[in-house]
Amino acid sequence: MSTKATIAYGPTFHLYHEVFDYRFVYLELDGAQFEASYDRVMVPIPVHVWEHVRRFPGVDLSLADATDDELRADAEAYVDERAARYAKAETERGRALAGLFGSLTYGSAADPREEQIARGIEDAERRRDYQREVRAAIGRLGSDDDSETEGSE
Repeated sequence: MSTKATIAYGPTFHLYHEVFDYRFVYLELDGAQFEASYDRVMVPIPVHVWEHVRRFPGVDLSLADATDDELRADAEAYVDERAARYAKAETERGRALAGLFGSLTYGSAADPREEQIARGIEDAERRRDYQREVRAAIGRLGSDDDSETEGSE
């Protein structure tokens, strides 16, 4: 089973996230030139690949503006939906499958509701903090654009 979540791909490239690693976007180029030295890699990206890839968002920033109340409401709704699927399952195997979804974040579907919600909120707060850091870093890079001109080195 692949852990790559494709953002964009073509015959000679693949832009993706690793499913459990939201801190990076990966670009694989087949047959590309590159230069590598200590602490630096340079890969010239073909213009047609760049023009295709740049249309896709590189990171999810959907939680960056979320309030604490919104995070709680989302966690409560998810836990309640999950509990309903778990209760509705008619076999042990069905309950195991229903409980599997969300278990990395929320824990066991059989755990008390408030514990699951607390774990969900904690995870969402971590992701929100990270998304805010990313947005701030993007903003800092954007402020540098004013001082550079197209085509300069």
